Amino acid sequence: MLFTWLCLWRVEARAHTGAMPDRGMEDWSHLPDLDPPDAWIVWGFHPSIVLGCLGFVVAYLLLAGPLRRAWNLSPEPPRPREWIQFMLGIAIVFFSLQGPLHELSDLYLFSAHMVQHLLITLVFPPLFIRGIPAWMWRPLVRHPPVAAIGRAITHPVVAFVLSTLILYFWHIPAMYDWALEDHNVHIIEHLSFMTASVIMWWPVWSKIPEIPALTPGRRMIYLFLLTIPMKGLGAIITVSDYVLYRFYAVQPRVFGLDPLADQRLGGVIMWMPGGLAIWFAIGVVFFTSFYADLMRERTGGTVRKAERESA
Repeated sequence: MLFTWLCLWRVEARAHTGAMPDRGMEDWSHLPDLDPPDAWIVWGFHPSIVLGCLGFVVAYLLLAGPLRRAWNLSPEPPRPREWIQFMLGIAIVFFSLQGPLHELSDLYLFSAHMVQHLLITLVFPPLFIRGIPAWMWRPLVRHPPVAAIGRAITHPVVAFVLSTLILYFWHIPAMYDWALEDHNVHIIEHLSFMTASVIMWWPVWSKIPEIPALTPGRRMIYLFLLTIPMKGLGAIITVSDYVLYRFYAVQPRVFGLDPLADQRLGGVIMWMPGGLAIWFAIGVVFFTSFYADLMRERTGGTVRKAERESA
């Protein structure tokens, strides 16, 4: 976090020869508006995204049907809620990295890129984890080395540090611009975001005791701590008086946003809605835990399996 802050500070200092920048000192009037204005509403398909999402869906269908029966994984298929959560998570990845949002974020607007990143790091991972039944995860953790590695990388401290490092590393201006200029690097960036985010969310939403979730109280503390790095980075980007990511400083304008206004909007999106998404998760943990405790009292200390899984 400190390293990234220093990198951002050096970009501003170098751009302004070490002097304090003046607000609005750059003139963006030379940048043309996007012509036609709706040129970003296109559906160009990227094979890596299509094949990746299709591969996950096919694997899920095979495990839920023929492989479940052949390998005797479970007498019952995934519950309707699990089907919905998994497919919705894959759909979010697909429509975040394809189509109009992809065009806006990759070519024109930093703020659209922030929306894309929040979708694949804060919305997709919980749906992905909760959408896969415990019996689908269990064959992976039957092997002691795999279970040991899983417990190590999903330990709350490790998950917190890893997700924070990935977040800040890719927001260093040189790295961010490199990803925008090189599609292969951009794929690596998105894969690292999604992988680190699944690890980050695992201590909150795990469904298997072999690599368990935290207790409800610890989950809420952990989630609160997760808001700090994102809010800190969002604040740094929002208050900057200089365009940090030069890729967006030369692109045609969309919606009348100049590059600095677009950057500040993106910082606010990371700062506020990103934090609210995690606070929503805190609320879900609190109320599901409260409901489970209430049902436990009413049933004399027993809780149905479905209620335990939702807690």
